[in-house]
Amino acid sequence: MNVFLQNEVVLAVKFSNKPVNEVIRSKPAEKLKKELELYFSGEAVDFSSYKIKVQGFTAEVLEEVKKIPYGTVTTYGELAKKLSTSPRAVGQALKRNPAPVIIPCHRVVSKNGIGGYSSGEDIKRLLLELEGLKLP
Repeated sequence: MNVFLQNEVVLAVKFSNKPVNEVIRSKPAEKLKKELELYFSGEAVDFSSYKIKVQGFTAEVLEEVKKIPYGTVTTYGELAKKLSTSPRAVGQALKRNPAPVIIPCHRVVSKNGIGGYSSGEDIKRLLLELEGLKLP
């Protein structure tokens, strides 16, 4: 996993088959690296304090997603109802999430299954199973 930070703002998180790697060696980067390692070892980590560089409707959606607790899911429809929008609009906003895991969009599922994920459904399923959830 690669993490990109600038002035304590997360610019992007990208999945890779390499260990967590931070581009900038700083205290915030080291802290985030340790927290991601804890998360991937199966511990619940609260990433809600991290600032993410997004704006507009996408930022509104991602702020709601940050509130979904570890080990739980919500549906695109439930999230859309909270935001007075459509499930499709929520999905499009989640697709633009620059920081998967830190903003846990993997915790948003469809009413009839797992739903999509920018890094693929297999990774989404693995993240949910890491949090103790089993989906069909």
